[in-house]
Amino acid sequence: MKRKGKYLFFDIECSNGYNICSFGYCIVDEDLHILTKKDIIINPENKFVLSASGHRPKIELAYPQEYFYKQNNFSYYYDFIKNLMVDKKYILLGHCVLSDLHFLQYACERYNLPKLELKAYDTQKMFQLIYNRPHIESLENILIQLEVQTNLTFHRSCDDAKASFLVAKEICYQQNLTLEQLLKERGDCLMSIKSTIN
Repeated sequence: MKRKGKYLFFDIECSNGYNICSFGYCIVDEDLHILTKKDIIINPENKFVLSASGHRPKIELAYPQEYFYKQNNFSYYYDFIKNLMVDKKYILLGHCVLSDLHFLQYACERYNLPKLELKAYDTQKMFQLIYNRPHIESLENILIQLEVQTNLTFHRSCDDAKASFLVAKEICYQQNLTLEQLLKERGDCLMSIKSTIN
């Protein structure tokens, strides 16, 4: 019998803090097996500015800049991303997920596309609240603190999506909860795209 996906972990990278250059995701079943993992590379149609100073990159993306520019822009992938994200069979999750929801909103506005009204659970906030961490932690640091060994390329969107999944999976293990139970307990970690609209 074919397993059905229930959870969709996603991550977005930007060329300059707001123009999307990749969208990655993992589809996970209720037994926490990864069914699909994919990275969609997007032409940001803008310059890459990966540090506040604009000089030496603070973020090292997973692909050369030239590779991004050879891809299609966000409007080309919009229907696929929209159909995936609004599919009611998936519960959406991600690290610092409100930022990613904001990036999607900005891209829709930029290309005159219908906005996506989405809700997603924030694994970063989940970790912060459950483990009483006063400071915001990077995805890599959270995995280290949870003692999860990985061989992932950070800032590769599909790998960051998988890393977010591994965070949620380890929290479930340490808290002796299913992911469904964890999400019921952590309604305070459910973020909405409407939260970014003034």
